[in-house]
Amino acid sequence: MKKVLFISEYLNPPYDEGIKKTVYNLFLDLDKNYDLQAVCRYGFEKSNIQIIDTNVLFYSNKVKSIIKDFNPDSIVYLPFQSSTFASYLRLKVFTYFARKSHIIFIALQPKPIKSWQKIIIKFIKPRMAFTPSPVLHEYWNNVKIKNKMIPLLTDLSIFKPLKNIDYKKTLRIKYDLPQNAFIVSHMGHLNEGRNLKLLIPLQNEGLQIVVVGSSSTPTDALGTGKLKDELLKSGIIILDRYIENIEEIYQLSDLYIFPVVKKNSSIGMPLSVLEARACGVPVLTTYYGSLNHYLDTDYGGVFYSEPENFLVNFQTIKNKFTLGYNKSKVSELNDLFFTTIHQQINKQ
Repeated sequence: MKKVLFISEYLNPPYDEGIKKTVYNLFLDLDKNYDLQAVCRYGFEKSNIQIIDTNVLFYSNKVKSIIKDFNPDSIVYLPFQSSTFASYLRLKVFTYFARKSHIIFIALQPKPIKSWQKIIIKFIKPRMAFTPSPVLHEYWNNVKIKNKMIPLLTDLSIFKPLKNIDYKKTLRIKYDLPQNAFIVSHMGHLNEGRNLKLLIPLQNEGLQIVVVGSSSTPTDALGTGKLKDELLKSGIIILDRYIENIEEIYQLSDLYIFPVVKKNSSIGMPLSVLEARACGVPVLTTYYGSLNHYLDTDYGGVFYSEPENFLVNFQTIKNKFTLGYNKSKVSELNDLFFTTIHQQINKQ
């Protein structure tokens, strides 16, 4: 069995935002299919998880010792901060510590890189990289980094359609939401970059917008307090707490909406859209990241629009909401992710 060392900053719950979910689900898969050891700064107690206190670059005797003793065939690194300059430097450290190991870099979104940093990256570039972001994929192609685009993972044991549609009202009662309203939900960080103000016109038209904020929202998110007040004043309901059974919010919704445009405000393939589709909920979204590339219309369940035209497009498609949307490509995307990563590890 191949030996794999998995490195990321966070393996600890709650798993309530895209990067943490991806890290955790990838850990579970690698743990099932390989002889796995994991290194992280924050995690949960398990015999093959090493929680370490090290400097920002992971350059320490402890990390070096773990790599030397385990002698992995492959190292899979998925940084929580994605493709920052520091992430490339950490890759160089891992390469130095494990010169015989195959290094695999997975980055979920692009990050700003200064001109002088780009020059250095050309000399310390990863041997193989994966991303769901077309923007990052294009950058890597330009700097001659060998890479592939991949979709992301959705836990289909959790995110699935309601067997009994009447249970939707029960869920609305549970979360103290209007039973007879047309509920449009959005999940994610409650910050300015997610374009949430454009949901206000939908609220003003009589829909009930419900925004679920991640408990992992960065504390430096610009304008969070002011934005929250503005959304609440319009009548939008905000659930800014950790919700253990987040799938129930999708299941009680009539529509999921994704208004994000700014390229660094979400990972390259938003998991919330995949989760909504796995729950059989139709989605109205911008042409963000690789959504259109991998999902297309997802058997008629995904509608694309510029965010300023959400209201117009909603009026056009609302008569279709009585259709069933349970069929989805999400399962196929899971298979594609696993196949791509496994092939990369197994060929070494």
